[in-house]
Amino acid sequence: MRIKNASSILLTLLCLFSVVSFSQDQGSTKKPLLLTFEDLKKNDGIEGQFRIEGYVIDVYKCPPCPPRAICKPCIPDNLVITDATDPKDLSKINRLRIFTDKPEQFELKKKYSFTVNLKNKVPAAHAITDVHLVSFEPLKPTP
Repeated sequence: MRIKNASSILLTLLCLFSVVSFSQDQGSTKKPLLLTFEDLKKNDGIEGQFRIEGYVIDVYKCPPCPPRAICKPCIPDNLVITDATDPKDLSKINRLRIFTDKPEQFELKKKYSFTVNLKNKVPAAHAITDVHLVSFEPLKPTP
């Protein structure tokens, strides 16, 4: 009788652990929320990680400083994206600066989906202008 009770308890525990494990695995594969440039402008309390799609319009890599030279500091390596495929007036476009260690891996005018983290906490109603890259994937251009 004890063996039967022990085995039923073990079976019950095993089932519970597998259900908990399965539900945690399902949550971890969920993609972060996809936001638009308008969402970033509005910023109704965006926090943590999110996704954004855009076209690369600028890639910046700090130039090397020669040995024993005194060079002025650079902003960290980054790329700038926008939601327009071929912006006419650069002063009126939506932009987002994405800081990354390897900006040279991105092609100008190519569309990507970026998963990013906020660089700094941005108060609600203040536009989000820069983020840190978590991951990316190239997208096919829309006709």
